[in-house]
Amino acid sequence: MSHILIAGATGLIGRELLRQLDPSHSLTLLCRKAGEALPGRHWLPVDFEGLNEVVLPTPMDSAFCCLGTTRKEAGSDAAFRRVDHDYVLAFAALARRHGCQRLIVVSSLGANPRSPALYPRTKGEMEQALLAQEWQRLAIVRPAMLLGDRQPPRKSEQIIQSLYPLVKPLLRGRFRRWRAIEASQVAHAMITLASQEAGGETVENERLQVI
Repeated sequence: MSHILIAGATGLIGRELLRQLDPSHSLTLLCRKAGEALPGRHWLPVDFEGLNEVVLPTPMDSAFCCLGTTRKEAGSDAAFRRVDHDYVLAFAALARRHGCQRLIVVSSLGANPRSPALYPRTKGEMEQALLAQEWQRLAIVRPAMLLGDRQPPRKSEQIIQSLYPLVKPLLRGRFRRWRAIEASQVAHAMITLASQEAGGETVENERLQVI
């Protein structure tokens, strides 16, 4: 039995991870509010501002980080960065303190630490910080727009998803990388990547589509 740590388990990709992971695994799920109690799922309510003080019940074999928000949801640039950069790095540190050497993290298509735009710059800086660390296995996935049933829904995503079938035929050649991807496929890819050979890598949207 493997012990797996997950942050963001109630989100769009996180819920798919819970559905697809082998039920024989023991899952420790960091959350603000506990979810559905099922065998093998251990919800651990935490203050994400104090992850450096959290003590887990057991050592961890693998960790999946699905944390993420938007500037609008966060309320400010600083609050957005705190979730998508600071919390992710604090989660990684927590996993390492408990023996974890395999980490899979959700980033975003277009992540770039030199971007003038807040979202891709923050994602890129987060990636840089993780890639500078020593992990037996580190995979950072960069999905494009996610398809799926997010709860609670984001109105902007609902609008884009409704229009996407009209746009998809235009996303060919060098624009193919922008094709939307099902959250279930991202979760499947993350689970596959976690079990692969040692090393660090970033995995672009095109590859996620076919793993």
